[in-house]
Amino acid sequence: MTGWIAACRQFEMPVLELRPHHGLCLLHFVGKGYSDAFTAHMTDTLATLCENPQIPVRLRSGADHLCAVCPHRRETVCESAKPARYDAAVLHYSGLQTGQTLFWKHFRAKMEWLSKRHLQEICGDCRWYPLCAELEKARE
Repeated sequence: MTGWIAACRQFEMPVLELRPHHGLCLLHFVGKGYSDAFTAHMTDTLATLCENPQIPVRLRSGADHLCAVCPHRRETVCESAKPARYDAAVLHYSGLQTGQTLFWKHFRAKMEWLSKRHLQEICGDCRWYPLCAELEKARE
């Protein structure tokens, strides 16, 4: 268990820094990922957020909590330009801003709204998009 997750479970509630598009990733996460370590980290993070919807989330650019074990991370950036484009699209369509802090439950609600309206425009070229689109369709 990571230090952040252990602290959350003790109700210390530190701020979780997330890239804007990771709200959509967490919304659609079903246990698949880039590596076993990445999948385990996502699973643990999502479980903690679901147990503690009042965890504050601060939107950031560059590598975040979820990127910590991503095989595509290169120091503080991703080897792909796509995540920065996804982040910009999430901010554009949602009205949120980098540096903004909101509770997980509010961020998740914003991502649910956004996903129903702009999922394809935001991340239609993501390798996981077909899975996310199918999940979104099932929610209708």
